Amino acid sequence: MYDTIVIGNDLSSLIAAAISSRYGKKTILLCEGDITNTYSEAGYTFNIDPFPWTGFGPKQTFLQLFSELDMPFADKSHVSRLDPALQIILPKHRIDLYNRKDFLIREMEREFKENTKSIRKLYATVSKSGDLITEFIRKNPFIRPKTVKDFFRFIGNIPIFIGKRYVLSKWFKETQNLPSLKRVFEAEHLLLSNLCTSKVKPLSSAYILSLPWEGLFSHLGGKYIITDALKRKFASCGGRFINNISIMRLNVKKDEIEIDIDAVDSMSTIKGKNLVISTKWEKLKPMLLNDERFSRLARRFESIEAVYHPFTLHMGVSDKGIPEKMASHVIVIGDEKTPVMDNNLIFLETSSAGDTGCAPPGKRVISATVFLKESPLRLSNEDLEGVSTGILENVEGFLPFLRENLDFRNVEKSIEMSRKYQEVVNQKFKINGNPLLGISILSNRTPVKNVFLTGGMLLAGLGFDGEVISGMNAAHHVVGGTVK
Repeated sequence: MYDTIVIGNDLSSLIAAAISSRYGKKTILLCEGDITNTYSEAGYTFNIDPFPWTGFGPKQTFLQLFSELDMPFADKSHVSRLDPALQIILPKHRIDLYNRKDFLIREMEREFKENTKSIRKLYATVSKSGDLITEFIRKNPFIRPKTVKDFFRFIGNIPIFIGKRYVLSKWFKETQNLPSLKRVFEAEHLLLSNLCTSKVKPLSSAYILSLPWEGLFSHLGGKYIITDALKRKFASCGGRFINNISIMRLNVKKDEIEIDIDAVDSMSTIKGKNLVISTKWEKLKPMLLNDERFSRLARRFESIEAVYHPFTLHMGVSDKGIPEKMASHVIVIGDEKTPVMDNNLIFLETSSAGDTGCAPPGKRVISATVFLKESPLRLSNEDLEGVSTGILENVEGFLPFLRENLDFRNVEKSIEMSRKYQEVVNQKFKINGNPLLGISILSNRTPVKNVFLTGGMLLAGLGFDGEVISGMNAAHHVVGGTVK
């Protein structure tokens, strides 16, 4: 009998399990399939999650997590703050989004002289509204009110939120007359947020646009070093981790959870008092939401649409194929007049020069990611081979010496990995209406008191930070208390 059973392959599930175990709860983490933290081949090691990780700065989300788990920050030399945090390449512009706000604004004004006033006004609003959201999260870690007092405090803040969103939307509109500038903001939202919204931007947009100066980070040797450290902490606190299984039955009783698992050579039943389950788990609907007790939650899920799915082409290239001033995180936009959502954006994550933990000496790793309207799980090999060819051709427009310096590319493996890891990476979600804050799509709580949700979907408006916070909050619903 376990105190907590966690089901999920994603980072938020690992975080929930680690915190539950840290607070003395007997915890087991169940991961279906053979999901590893890395993809390594031909001397190259690729990050499974190719997107920027945030929250490693002072008082930020990931460092709060390490403090919560009472574990030292995993080798500070492994994580470095990027400058520029992000580079955006358009046919007629190259914008370096520096990790200092004043430098970033100056760069934007230099590139878009026609909109200097609007840019300065927009970023002034972004800074204030971003700080407001950060403070709101600090005081309301569960986001949604838990008590009557929390509810009335939230109601009291609504006029402030409405006023801030009005000003934010006003200055967004002022920048829309220049297509290339509009593409820049679209690209930041598509990459750094997991929530796709209408033209009326929620306040979480300010939080997303402030992330470059709050800090985007590179991970020497690979992000798996962080996840491995979390797994070791989980195990050291008595947590049990089982992967490469198949869950055959899930039975939610009033005071007990029963799960039948097939571990290849044997069948067994696991029992627990509480269940934390990832929204990315592919069997969530048939095994949980089809239960009439969760019918209301099922309807809420149906109103949330996954509109973009990541597909990544993994490549190894000689240093000579990488421009000297190319940033570690680059967005390439092919057409300034076309929305980036219309297959018009490629995100490149590149390992640092000399990082032999990711690539052989003199080589670099490049992960090139696009967002597809159909999941790789539903597309044929032929379709995805065509996507891979298109990625390489479009990237060559920015990196003309890429093909001649290409050392490694395995399209078949990239297709396999992109399908396999849809339960790990975050998709992009759309909801109806115009949310005011645009932070929380779903609550951790469900209609059944001992069943809780986790996953980046819950706090989609916060991007990667939402993935971390959702795991922390799910665990705290089990152990009691709130995020420190």
